[in-house]
Amino acid sequence: MLLFVCIFACASLVAGAGQTIPQDKGNVNTINLHNAFSEAIGNFSVELLYHTTKSQNNNLIVSPITVWTVLAVTTEGALKNTRVQLTNALRITKNRTITRAEFQNVAQWLVTNSSTVQLARYNGLFVDKSVELEKSFGNVSKDYYDTSLVPVDFKNGVATANYINQLISSFTRGRIPKLVDSDSFGETRMIITSALYFKGQWTSPFNASSTTRRAFQDSNGVKIGEVNMMYNRFTYPFANIKEIKARVIELPYGNENRLSMLIMLPNPGVTLDEMFLSLKTVPLDTVFAEMRLSQEEFGEDDVDCYIPRFKIESNLDLTETIRDGFHVYDLFDQTKSNLGRLAREPLYVTKVIHKAEIEVSEEGTTASAVTGAVFANRIGVVRFEANRPFSYLIVEKVTNTIVFGGIYQKPILY
Repeated sequence: MLLFVCIFACASLVAGAGQTIPQDKGNVNTINLHNAFSEAIGNFSVELLYHTTKSQNNNLIVSPITVWTVLAVTTEGALKNTRVQLTNALRITKNRTITRAEFQNVAQWLVTNSSTVQLARYNGLFVDKSVELEKSFGNVSKDYYDTSLVPVDFKNGVATANYINQLISSFTRGRIPKLVDSDSFGETRMIITSALYFKGQWTSPFNASSTTRRAFQDSNGVKIGEVNMMYNRFTYPFANIKEIKARVIELPYGNENRLSMLIMLPNPGVTLDEMFLSLKTVPLDTVFAEMRLSQEEFGEDDVDCYIPRFKIESNLDLTETIRDGFHVYDLFDQTKSNLGRLAREPLYVTKVIHKAEIEVSEEGTTASAVTGAVFANRIGVVRFEANRPFSYLIVEKVTNTIVFGGIYQKPILY
């Protein structure tokens, strides 16, 4: 039985000034691809964040769409119970043709290159020269998931590791210089990678001179440290959504209205776990809809926004999260894994590795029933202060895809 490893690399970074980049598709406010498929990806993303945060005591950054993509590619090679478990986890139909077409509709929007926002993705399938892939799997991976097939020699582990690391480092602009280690290859014969790079300037940058050291509290209001708190006044979309027990603010990037950061701040006394549990019954699309409604009703109201300046790096083993949180058992079991549409040799997955980084500063970010919203108190300037544990999402707005997400709960002076 041969084995392979699923690996993800993601970087979200701070945008600099004065950089000229070719323009992309421009303003796309009239385009909306929110449907059952995009909602399924969104719900998977929220559940991934929930399961991942349960085992974390520190701050966290993860890219749900890269995890979803690699598992979707793997599903194309799965049969029988292995495939059933994967499709259930990903919330996709068993009809491969529909899934492929829907993913292509989403994926085309996960690339943008403008003077203020960059979003790029890379999917790679590194296969040992001794492994004979099923031709149909290779074709599907390339044609529908834009996954490049790269032959390598895992017996020459050092050279292969250097090659993969150089490729990913170049793609993430040096933010993730080392993704794999030759010592961990063992009997590995294939690695599937999905990398995402994001760099964005705020539509309305924070003024660095307004950044001050402020207290950061736990969910019960007890001071646990201090942060460098940024401040800006702008007409941010904002809502107090009772069903998820949180206040939500949207911080837009660039001039094209394509990507935004959503900060979900649990109400005083409400933990992040409690908020995520509420999101299991409130679709994320509903939260987005309430934010749009808020913008329509109060689009000219100023909001005083305070958020910490921060940098987070995560190096995660998601094997247990995927296996136990999403009930994908057979894929990791040498005796039960069925990837008969992927390769002619028996394969199983040994490890799911995820590396991600995000940096948020005054200029921007580099990374690589009906729900009711409460607006009654929006008279004058609203104050939104993220001075206790919160969750953040970087969202592509045409498809509502969560490209990055995480939590901030441990104060750090950055």
